[in-house]
Amino acid sequence: MKYTIVSSNKLQQGFTLIELVIVIIILGILSVIAAPKFLSLSSEAQTSSLEGVAGSIASMNQIVHSKTQIDGIADKQDCDGTCNNHPNWDRNVGYFYVDVSGTRLYVSSGYPMAAGTSQSDTIVEDNFTTVMGLSDEDFVFGTGANGSFAAVPKKFADKLADIQSEKFKCHVEYRSPVPAYSYYVRAVTDDC
Repeated sequence: MKYTIVSSNKLQQGFTLIELVIVIIILGILSVIAAPKFLSLSSEAQTSSLEGVAGSIASMNQIVHSKTQIDGIADKQDCDGTCNNHPNWDRNVGYFYVDVSGTRLYVSSGYPMAAGTSQSDTIVEDNFTTVMGLSDEDFVFGTGANGSFAAVPKKFADKLADIQSEKFKCHVEYRSPVPAYSYYVRAVTDDC
């Protein structure tokens, strides 16, 4: 057996300093051009996401409204005492409800209630957010314009006071029907 040793003396060349500087300048120009477009897409994605959440809530509300009509509580807001032992009256909480996948969704005038009448009544809000698929990981919850329920993307948690005073608008607003206001659900996306 004969072995032959082959040696390769090829010179390896790297990039020159000028080539590296030119590449860095080109990348800088591209990032200046692309960053605003990327930020715009992020804003559009946030807007679309909130509109999707509002649409989902509106769809669920129509299903719940149909169920309240079947249960005979579509026109009821509240009741005193035991409410004649109506099967959809929760005496402990003080509201009518419909069962949605094992969760009591409290209703008024046939539509879901997002929050109770008192600050300490969190079961109504908790059940609403559960049924509507609004997680604490994605949203913070507070009060919107005119005392409506607001689901605010977590990244805007510090804007709750501005949302309530209508200085900042990037959230989903929901109002169950009460004597002073009509039912509505909408995505408010002016500042997203």
